[in-house]
Amino acid sequence: MAENETSSTVRPFVHLIAGPTGVGKSAAATELARATGAPIVVADRLQCFTDLATTSARAGAEVPGVRRHWLGDRTFADGDLSATEATDALVALVEQLADRHRLVIVEGGSISLLRELCARRPRLAWRLTVRLLPPPAYDVYLADLTRRAREMLTPGVCGPGLLQELAALWRDPRQRRLAASVNGFEAVLECCAKYSLDAGTIDKQEIPEHILRRIADLIAERHAEHGILQHRVFTEIFENATTGPAFDLGMPERAA
Repeated sequence: MAENETSSTVRPFVHLIAGPTGVGKSAAATELARATGAPIVVADRLQCFTDLATTSARAGAEVPGVRRHWLGDRTFADGDLSATEATDALVALVEQLADRHRLVIVEGGSISLLRELCARRPRLAWRLTVRLLPPPAYDVYLADLTRRAREMLTPGVCGPGLLQELAALWRDPRQRRLAASVNGFEAVLECCAKYSLDAGTIDKQEIPEHILRRIADLIAERHAEHGILQHRVFTEIFENATTGPAFDLGMPERAA
């Protein structure tokens, strides 16, 4: 049997890297995957949408030599993926990968999904360890999120651009309600109302620099607020989990 393979009779060893948006979950998961050869499952409901690659930060997540798996490939027109459906997909994917890999890495920051996963833990045949990544000091966190927001607003840096993705959705009235609930989009829509911008054509408008700065600042502020909530919730729901600053490469072998 190859070193990274396992038998279907062995309980999966799963390492979850959880934390707020923008704190380096993908980088930490990628580093561990390179060190172990383990696949990564992305526990994120929004990143299932292929037409929101920039807004969801799915764009740029593919790394050569690292196998990253999404919970699904759907478009926004397919509708929201519920927490139950997302958790079902996560569990099925982890157990499928565990047939071939001694270790499976899960990375994510979806509150509803990870809350549902935590509720199912007593029924899961997994040996689970959890690493919680905290946000940095607020001013550092906000500055990092602001830089990230400016990149997302610039087409070609992360993909089509957040404004381009919003405009494409907003032109279909049936998708507006769901679009308005997405972190990032709701900040842009607030600025549209304040500065009399048309969300359906915002990707084609010449937006003054001071308004673009305000949009980026507001996106960052809203993500920081949500990130603080994520950290509080994850600390609560995983308070009894095994946590630590790094993953011990000997854990799967000792648990086998």
